[in-house]
Amino acid sequence: MPRITFVHPQGLSGEVEANTSILEASKVLGFPLNHDCGGNASCTTCRVEVESGGEHLSEVDFDEQDLLDRENLTEAFNRLGCQARIQGDVVVRVPLQKFVGPAAEGTATGNSISV
Repeated sequence: MPRITFVHPQGLSGEVEANTSILEASKVLGFPLNHDCGGNASCTTCRVEVESGGEHLSEVDFDEQDLLDRENLTEAFNRLGCQARIQGDVVVRVPLQKFVGPAAEGTATGNSISV
């Protein structure tokens, strides 16, 4: 089974079934990856930055690329957690300004978060 690692102060890693989305993997592993639109590729709150293993993710489809482009997230390492499906080991960084903590929704302030 593929292993995903979430790089974040509260990050973790674990194995998930192949073809699981990054968002689904976060739920299975108990990592609260934000997803305001419910995982429907309508926002970018589940965006992650792929540090390694990008070749082990599904190809970027039109809807994902369109949304990333509209948000000016044009670097290839940006992926939407709801769309990218895991096919092998991958390490993703969760931007702190998009993270919502497990105890309460936080307020982003620069590179840190208040909970």
